[in-house]
Amino acid sequence: MAKILITCFGSYGDLHPYMALAKTLQSRGHEVTIGSSTIFQTQIEAEEIPFTHLRTNLDCYTTPSSIREFLQRIFDPMQGGELMVKEMMLSIEECYIDTLKAVEKADLVISNPLAYTTPIICREKATLWLSTTLAPMFFLSVYDPPKLSAAPWLRKVHRLSPALYRGLFSLLKGATKAWVKPLYQLCERYQVPPPTGHPLFEGQYSPHGTLAMFSRCFAEPQPDWPPNTNITGFPMSSIEITDSAKVQQLEAFLQAGEPPIVFALGSAAVNIAEDFYVLSAAIARKLNRRAVLVCGEHEDQVQSISAGDDLFIINYVVYEKLFPHACLIVHQGGIGTLAQSLMAQRPILVVPFGFDQFDNGERIEKLGVGKCMSRRSYKVANATQKIEELLSKSHYQVCAQKVGKVIKAEEGTAKACDVIENLLSNKKLGSLNNLIERAY
Repeated sequence: MAKILITCFGSYGDLHPYMALAKTLQSRGHEVTIGSSTIFQTQIEAEEIPFTHLRTNLDCYTTPSSIREFLQRIFDPMQGGELMVKEMMLSIEECYIDTLKAVEKADLVISNPLAYTTPIICREKATLWLSTTLAPMFFLSVYDPPKLSAAPWLRKVHRLSPALYRGLFSLLKGATKAWVKPLYQLCERYQVPPPTGHPLFEGQYSPHGTLAMFSRCFAEPQPDWPPNTNITGFPMSSIEITDSAKVQQLEAFLQAGEPPIVFALGSAAVNIAEDFYVLSAAIARKLNRRAVLVCGEHEDQVQSISAGDDLFIINYVVYEKLFPHACLIVHQGGIGTLAQSLMAQRPILVVPFGFDQFDNGERIEKLGVGKCMSRRSYKVANATQKIEELLSKSHYQVCAQKVGKVIKAEEGTAKACDVIENLLSNKKLGSLNNLIERAY
């Protein structure tokens, strides 16, 4: 069996799909290690997955207040992407040193888009390697142009002239080269070949293949996607960290009345919710609907809300235990939360906060399973109207059931692991053929 290293950074929403891969690969007999920030170490090791520390500047955000301050910066719709990349560049040399050491022990490496040193090291060491992406937006296809919060006007340009769009997109791509200058300087210092392409674009993808870890319902392959891309479906992860007594109280609430509206903001946006939960409670009560608020660790965001027979507040719960009991789910549109809500086969209202969430929300509308509204527009009157439409028109529920069944049948985790094992088998077969050829 193989020794597999996964290099992964980001939020818990980024981590959990890779933990799902790790646990399934372990069950198939492989030795799997996840390399990441120290903030994830406890949860990774609690799942009996070996952890190796890859140093980045993310390690310094260890308290709720520092995490909130960091997220407020990077969730800026205009500058968030640039700030996130530059944050990863601050300790890029330390990350390179740690990743280099971890890769030496691996037969195969799986990288996520923020693991900027992994492609450089795997190419230098000729290590078998698969790249990944969790949402279609990150392919930045000119054939299926994503909704970019930093440049929403680009979509209008694409409708007017695809050729002009390509030209403007190339200019924007060139402008982002400065963001990753420390990575090129690192290559010069260590005298290793620089990235084969722009590290934020084509340079992050492996020649051995890319796992597109989302549903085919969400996006179809495009001509400018990386070669050897496999759409696997969503890898589903179930990590329980909630107090069992609180979960029992939630179960009693769910059984005591009509299915509630669930309001949740994933693992990152939940820290910067501001008045989202106050508004959500008011929306539910105006609709005379029961509600569950999944609010995270920041009590100040819900302290003015009175819970009761009609409203339950919980810090965290495994979504697969809650979402199927909802009548409708309101969330930020992060890909992990989105996958779980689609699996639950319930109508969805997306209120995006940043990154791929705007594009994901638009794809939800195209699927016919829900609506998307801006954070600024998320007010009692506007949201009440949207939710009433989603609950009163049966086609949203019909579409949600149809899409949910397709996603469940895709078995995203198993399919991704099949691709990984096929690559390992092909390598082993190729090595055996080389030995036979040399023998003769």
